[in-house]
Amino acid sequence: MAFGSRGLRPLRRLLGLALVALSLVSGLLAFTVYRYLQLFEDRQVAIIELKQEGPQRFRATVVLPPGPAGAPQGERQFVLSGDAWQIDARVLRWRLPAALAGVPSLYRLDRIGGRYDDIERERSVLRTVYALDDDPRLPDLWVLKREFSRWLPYVDAEYGSATFMPMFDGARYEVLFNDRGGLLAKPADEATAARLRQG
Repeated sequence: MAFGSRGLRPLRRLLGLALVALSLVSGLLAFTVYRYLQLFEDRQVAIIELKQEGPQRFRATVVLPPGPAGAPQGERQFVLSGDAWQIDARVLRWRLPAALAGVPSLYRLDRIGGRYDDIERERSVLRTVYALDDDPRLPDLWVLKREFSRWLPYVDAEYGSATFMPMFDGARYEVLFNDRGGLLAKPADEATAARLRQG
């Protein structure tokens, strides 16, 4: 009996190692699927509300969500000229192994401006563009990556992303950011969505 139980030990060890390897592979596969699903999660970065003040002239109220640790960022107002508003962001994406570890892409809203549908007007009239990130006290990882790229090998710096939508009186938009590295905008209420459907 003793000999028979000793003969089964290598088989038990092999079976145990196979189970451990299967568990590790299953865990890695589950984590990879989870990371892919995270790519489709959108984070709200701003609400934009518009009030028309004249022909092709709008007051845009930009409401920012709470910042780190829930600190309120409040709202800011800008006068925009044109047919559409555009918002730009600087984007930082991560390389392996940080990306595999689940570190999310980072964004920093850079500017907001008005734009004209007609290219000739875009070239000839005074443009309205404002900085959204105008606090010089805050460090900018994007600039550091550009200037000292060898020090941050796991970071990809991209100027990255912009989104724009038409301006009309009473319009309300939600601006979102996703880990694919992009900004996108959509109507924040049914009235805005209905007006967009009308063209």
